[in-house]
Amino acid sequence: MIRSVFFALMLLFMPLLGGSQDASNPFELVNRLPKSVLAATEAVYPSNPFEVVAHRTPGVSEMSIENATEFFNPFAVMPRGGGLPNAVLLSILLAIIALLTFSVAANRGAVEKAWRGFLNDNALNLAHREASGLVGSTPYYMLYVNFLLSAGVFIFLVTRIFQDQAFNNLPFLLVCMGGAVGIFLFKHVMITAVGHLFSQEQQARRYNFLIMVFNCVIGIFLVPFNFFIAFSAKGDYQLLLVFWMLGLVAIFYAYRALRSAGIGSKILNSSPFHFLLYLCAVEIAPVLLLVKLAIMQKA
Repeated sequence: MIRSVFFALMLLFMPLLGGSQDASNPFELVNRLPKSVLAATEAVYPSNPFEVVAHRTPGVSEMSIENATEFFNPFAVMPRGGGLPNAVLLSILLAIIALLTFSVAANRGAVEKAWRGFLNDNALNLAHREASGLVGSTPYYMLYVNFLLSAGVFIFLVTRIFQDQAFNNLPFLLVCMGGAVGIFLFKHVMITAVGHLFSQEQQARRYNFLIMVFNCVIGIFLVPFNFFIAFSAKGDYQLLLVFWMLGLVAIFYAYRALRSAGIGSKILNSSPFHFLLYLCAVEIAPVLLLVKLAIMQKA
């Protein structure tokens, strides 16, 4: 009897107790929420104790997307703009032709030796021995300078064509020339350092001379192609010249890779790990980096 009365009283007073209790979430730390979020939450869900409220200001994700880091564009720091006079470009090309003419006239035998060294290893070894000292190597250095300047002009012309005259200015032309000089100078320094580090100085000097001879030959081909590309009419003929020269350079470098395999085979037999490490770090990685930068750049 007493239990029945007590149970009836509990059922009677339970609605009153429930009505006096706050229906909000008793575990919510309201002090850490922004007032705007708290007011909006209470307006939409005034009595839901299980509502999950965001603990950051709405719109943060959108702001993060808007402030996202843009892709690296290597051409963004390059001097833009057109207006390079054809007279200035013609003067630079004529100066390069004059340098090539003087280099050939100063020592005709150097051009012939470079071509023979380009064709076979025996002639390359003979030219390497005769090029010892400043007097013997000066003609090759002059031809090499012609290649570096011509390579810079070729890069400038190709960029000008494919970027629709966006970089047709003298500062960008000077940047291309300086970049060609810096890239090949860094390559020679790296080869010399690797040869000294692994006690392969003789092989490193021979490989450096092989690169010099091949570049001297490529530089002779670049001079007329640069002239024709610069002053030919825009259209398919100009693109044909560009791709023809790019294909010729690719063939020359593939042939150089085969020739350099004979030099690297000795190091490969004695120290395969160091040879593969050099191959990846000095030969393959820079090429992949340049290709990646070219793909990432946006006009």
